[in-house]
Amino acid sequence: MNLRRAPLTPHPIPLRLTPVAAVLAAALLAVLTALAPPAAAAEDQAVRGGDMLYSSTGPSCPVGFNAGRGGERYALMQGRCVDAAGPVWYADAARTVEVGRTEAVNFPGGDFALIRYTHPGFTYPGELAAGPGVVQITGAAQPSVGQQVCHAGRTTGVHCGRVVSVNDTVGYPEGVVFGLFRSGVCVEPGDGAGPAFSGGTALGLIVSGGSCSSGGATFYQPVVPALQAYGLTLP
Repeated sequence: MNLRRAPLTPHPIPLRLTPVAAVLAAALLAVLTALAPPAAAAEDQAVRGGDMLYSSTGPSCPVGFNAGRGGERYALMQGRCVDAAGPVWYADAARTVEVGRTEAVNFPGGDFALIRYTHPGFTYPGELAAGPGVVQITGAAQPSVGQQVCHAGRTTGVHCGRVVSVNDTVGYPEGVVFGLFRSGVCVEPGDGAGPAFSGGTALGLIVSGGSCSSGGATFYQPVVPALQAYGLTLP
């Protein structure tokens, strides 16, 4: 007796399941989906005030505050830090996820800069990453002597104190910065360029200060003149 081999087909034959088997297969798929690790796209893709951005060359710098203008979103950052950095900014230390480009720098004279966000897959909320939680920023104001001020540093976290003077001047090798305000809150290396606030009100950006071991004070670039210079609004 001669046996004939059935010809191979290039397309898979559809599997027909009974109604009971189909229900069981669907239930198994749902369980496996629930146990699977979340996709990368589901992760929190947001850049907040206080988060670090990594430049294409030079230093990394923290975002001061997120702001808006004409439907675009921007990061307001310390000018001296941005001035020493490359024009492209990344959300990760490996510099693989580009999120922004430098648009303007005001240093010396002032000490602030503007980064335009370019990544449509990220959000740029009006929040500060301050310690274990977030602070919702609802506006900005000029500081006044005696007012409470808090700042969020990458090294020491959130510390609060009082504004002790306004309209201060600080000199750098590149030139003089005018119109700063000062608090009695200390900083440590790595805290620079972080945001300063009072409740939900943005006040400034850390520009320089003394160490906590010596009881030093901190100088800040006020936010309001920077917002006015670039036509920005918060949040």
